Formats: sequence, structure tokens, C-alpha cells
Amino acid sequence: MFKFKVAIYSGSIPSTIFIENLIEALSSQNINIYIFGHKTGNYLKPSENIILFVRPNHRLGRIYYFLKQVLILCLSKPKNFYKLIKYYIYNSNEINMHFILWLNKVIPIVNNLPDIFHIQWAKSLKHWIFLNEIFKTKIILSLRGAHINYSPIYDEKLANEYKKMFSKVDFFHAVSYAILNEASKYFDIKSKSQIIYTGFNNLILKKKKKYKTTTTFKFISVGRYHWKKGYQYSISAINILLKAGYDVNYTIITEGQPTEEILYQIQDMRIFNNIQLISLAKQEDIYRKIINSSCLILSSVEEGIANVVIEAMGLGTPVISSDCGGMSEVISDNENGLLYKSRDVNSLVSSMKNMIEMEDKDRIMMIENAKNKIKSEFSMDRLGSKMYKLYLNVLNET
Repeated sequence: MFKFKVAIYSGSIPSTIFIENLIEALSSQNINIYIFGHKTGNYLKPSENIILFVRPNHRLGRIYYFLKQVLILCLSKPKNFYKLIKYYIYNSNEINMHFILWLNKVIPIVNNLPDIFHIQWAKSLKHWIFLNEIFKTKIILSLRGAHINYSPIYDEKLANEYKKMFSKVDFFHAVSYAILNEASKYFDIKSKSQIIYTGFNNLILKKKKKYKTTTTFKFISVGRYHWKKGYQYSISAINILLKAGYDVNYTIITEGQPTEEILYQIQDMRIFNNIQLISLAKQEDIYRKIINSSCLILSSVEEGIANVVIEAMGLGTPVISSDCGGMSEVISDNENGLLYKSRDVNSLVSSMKNMIEMEDKDRIMMIENAKNKIKSEFSMDRLGSKMYKLYLNVLNET
């Protein structure tokens, strides 16, 4: 079987947990994986199949890199350089970027054309569709997160771009049925799409957690300070439990500073002794906190499928999640976790009371069911093999 080339594009190296897990899952397949972008942190290549094309961060380095890439293209494939110039002239209004800046972004990819260009963020689709139009590179788009779930709802221009561009995409990968249904509002894409869930690092399943009853029930949430995370609901729920006499503690882990709204809410309710807002950068430290907590809360009002829920289930920490987005595809209520109605504080409080008062044997059964769900449907091996087959099917349609 031939070894083909796939570019996993997000623009930053390294990228999100989902994208890094995807790259790792594919690294053992018969693929050369190209990664383009600027470096935002340390990146350890797990396989020789992974080839990095890193754009320098400092100004002189970027100038040298750009001139080198232009020279390579002009000497090796001058016709391709001419095609880029011609394309820019006819599409400059839609590209909406200075010619030099656009070239700096696209030339490294044109110099190393992959068989498949796999775009991770829908908003960037308009910048890369030319790869298919000019060079016949297959375009695959992942349907993920805010780019699908709410950005086009308030951005009419973006919604119109999707209506126009989705017809030009060769195939779509969706992280959940819910997000596929949302994307299908802009173009009928279901005939050329596939649901493939995120991959969970199997090594994490080996981390042992012995569940033990503690006097204080410790809730935890992990995620950035953003309105869609719905922290106002989980904080309100903690306040209600404290007033009802429950001994609870709540930790929110994220990067950056909390919003004024969150700080005011905690101060106004006078529950600052029961809530900790902490910032942790290392993934291992976050896992340790999750393991040492009684229950993880996902209070989001919008998600595809939240990675932190998958991780908590694999780590052996019970989960309470809102029923937003694709979360009901992961959590079966009262079987492998608890679901509550999104934005409904009373529904969340009810689930939290249920979790606190649950008998140990039922909670342990819930934890085992959660781990089995992750092993069967969210393994790295499953992600790698399914995505590899998707790539092959797209190439075989040529």
C-alpha cells in the first residue's frame, strides 16, 4: 500500500489536545504527516513519520524563511508560483490579505504539497480552498467547537462563507452527531461526512484511583474563562448546596485570570472559602487534581464533546455534565455519569445531590461503566484506524 502525505493543519505547533491526539494516533499508520505553523511551545515528535515545517517567530527569521521558500518555489516549480500570483489577482478581495503576507503563509505548503490537507478550524477554510482548486489537493474539514456551534450564528458573513465553501470540501469529519447536524444547516454535507470521536491516551487509563469517601465532597471543573463554560451556573449550584448544609468544595482550573463577573459572583455570595480558582499549565498536574477530586462538573452551554469529560471518565473520576452539544453521546444518565439540563441550576443541583448521596457501590459501578465506554469508543487506536480509512476512501474516489 502506498504511503501518502497528509497535512494536519491548525496553524500552531503544538496545537489542541484533540489535534495532538490525532497526530499521535496517525503516527503509527502508513502516512507521512506534515505539520505547518508557528511554534507556540515544546514539541516532541512521537514518530519519524511526522515532518514539521515551522515558521520562525522572530522578524529576521521570518524574512529569511520567506525568501528561502519563494526561491525554492521559483527554481523548482515556477509554474506553481505563477498560478499563485494569478489566483491572488482574481481573488484578492476574498483573500483580504496583503500579497506578501499571503505568500508567506501559503508558499511552505505549496512547496510541500500533501495528498490531503486536513483543516481543523472551519473559519480558515476560505484561506486554503485554493489548494484544491489549483493543485487538486483533497480538502478534509473537521467540524469542531465554536467555529460551528455559535460563531456563524452571530456572524452572518461567516455563515454565508460556509454556505459557499462547504460545497467545495471533499469530505467532513465531525467529532459528534450534534455538531454534524449543526453544520448541515449551512449545506447538506451528511452524504460526505463521518463521525469519529476524539482519541483518549490509553496510558492515562493506567493511572490508578482508589475511590474513597471523604467528609468534604470535592467538585472540580477544568476549562478557560469563557461564557460558554457556564461557570455562573456551577457557582450558583455550589451556593445552593452550601445553604442547604452540604459540605462541598469547588475548584476551577484554567489558564489566565478569572472574569470580573465570576469574581463578583463568588464575593457577592460570600462563598470564597469554598471555591478555589487556580491556574495550572502542566497536564500532569491537572490530571492529579482531577484524580483527587470527588466529581468533575461540565457546566458548559456549548460543546462538541468535551475532552476534559473523556479524560475524567478515563481517570476514574465521576462526571456530571450538561446535556449541551454532543455530551449525551458520551454520558448515559445514571449509567456512566449524570446529565442535567443545560442552563438549569436546579437541574444541576439535583444531579450534584444525587452524586453526593449515591452509595459507594453505585458510584464505583458508574466509574467502571465510564472507563469501559472510553476504552470501546474513544481509544487512540480507534481514532487512528478510522481516520486512516477515511483518508484512503477520499483518495480512492479520485
